[in-house]
Order: sequence, then structure tokens, then C-alpha cells
Amino acid sequence: MSERISEAELAIMEVLWSEAPLTANDVADRIDKGRSWSMATIKTLLGRLLAKGVLGHVEEGRRYLYRPLVERSAYVTHE
Repeated sequence: MSERISEAELAIMEVLWSEAPLTANDVADRIDKGRSWSMATIKTLLGRLLAKGVLGHVEEGRRYLYRPLVERSAYVTHE
């Protein structure tokens, strides 16, 4: 894992490490409401994580199911 994960991206990863695969809507439902992120923000963060290679996704009909490609323990060790 070459690129660092931001604090915001880490919040998304924590959701997916606890439960996956999830859709973007599922992630939005599980994110701390105190963040008051829009759906666009969550999709942007998911896109960044995909680009960094720490998330994968599969298409299911018209939606994407996201899952981590990096184990939480491997990330913690790396950091």
C-alpha cells in the first residue's frame, strides 16, 4: 500500500472492515451521523479508495458492492 489513507477515507474503511460487501447507500447509513456527509462525499471517498487499490467492487445490477482489499490488521501494521 503506497498511498496513505486520509482520516475521512479511514472512516469509510472502518465501516467496510466491520461489514462487507456494502453498497454506497449502506456505507452512508453506517457512517457517524455527526459527520453529516452527503452521498456525493461518500461516493467521492469510495472512488479515491478504489483508485488507491484498498477497495474492490463488483457490479450487482445497477449498484456496486464495495469490499476492502486490505485487512485492517495489515493497514494498522503498515501505519
